[in-house]
Amino acid sequence: MFKKIIIIIVTSFLLLACNATGPKFTQLESLEANQAKVYIYRPWAMLDGAATPTVQVDGVDRFDLSNGGYEVIILSPGAHKLTVKKGVFMSNWRADEMNIEYKFEANRNYFVRLSAELQDAGVYGSVMSVSGSYGFALIKESFAINELKEVKKN
Repeated sequence: MFKKIIIIIVTSFLLLACNATGPKFTQLESLEANQAKVYIYRPWAMLDGAATPTVQVDGVDRFDLSNGGYEVIILSPGAHKLTVKKGVFMSNWRADEMNIEYKFEANRNYFVRLSAELQDAGVYGSVMSVSGSYGFALIKESFAINELKEVKKN
C-alpha cells in the first residue's frame, strides 16, 4: 500500500512539472492588419498530461504544446494545414497525427482546441489500463474564451 502511495505522489509531481508555466490568459491580442490570428490551446487533462505534442504549420514544427497551455500564431490569409503530432524528445503523446486544413481569412481570430479526455481507467492487479479520446478542431470563440481563461502561455 505504501508503495502505491509513493507512486501516486511521484506521478502527481511529474504531471505538475509538465504544465504550462507562462502567464495566465487574460484577453485576446489585437489583430494585425491583413493577418489571421490563431489561438491554439490545450485544456488541462489527466490523460497524457505529461506529454508535449508538437504543433506544425504547413509541415514546419512551430512549438510543443504543454498541458494547460496555449500559443498564438499569426498566419497570412489563405489555406494552411495545422498538424499535431508526437513531440521529438521522449514524447509520450499517444494519439495519432491529427490535421486541420482551413482557409483562414485576414483580420479574424481563430481558436483551435487540442484535447485529451480520459474515458476509463482501471487497475487489474499490478496492471493499470487507461483509455481516452483525442481531438484537434476549430472551436467557436464564445466557447474558447471561457476555456482560455483556465490556461497559461506555453
